[in-house]
Amino acid sequence: MATLTFPVIPTGLVVDVAVNVQAALLLPLRSSGTGPSPVQGRGLIDTGSDVSAVALPMLQRLGIPPTQRTTTQNIGGTVAVNVYRVSLHLLDARNVGQPWFSHASLLVMELASGLPFEALIGLDVLLSCKLFVDGPARTFRLEF
Repeated sequence: MATLTFPVIPTGLVVDVAVNVQAALLLPLRSSGTGPSPVQGRGLIDTGSDVSAVALPMLQRLGIPPTQRTTTQNIGGTVAVNVYRVSLHLLDARNVGQPWFSHASLLVMELASGLPFEALIGLDVLLSCKLFVDGPARTFRLEF
């Protein structure tokens, strides 16, 4: 089983993320020598969110169009959001030799702007791995 380990920092359980076009569309582009490179950023693990979200500037850099519009609930009430299909990867940018925890095709919501991270990692991703938090050691790990 592969493992990624991160420190717990004051802003929470923060991981490195890479977002790209969903794999089914990206693979043919790569075989012809084209296609976008993944856009990297920081993601916050949020066990209270059912669906992961990605900041709009990341999605725009990749040219990914929304697949649908829907509503979601947050602490402020009901909010309309765009939904996108992407490939989402969790990685350790400090140690690129480590394995990536990847989702080849994932529906994500557009993330509100002004947050100190570019992605919110919800239960849709976390339910496909094991999350261990070691509070006294101030670390957490993902096993997949």
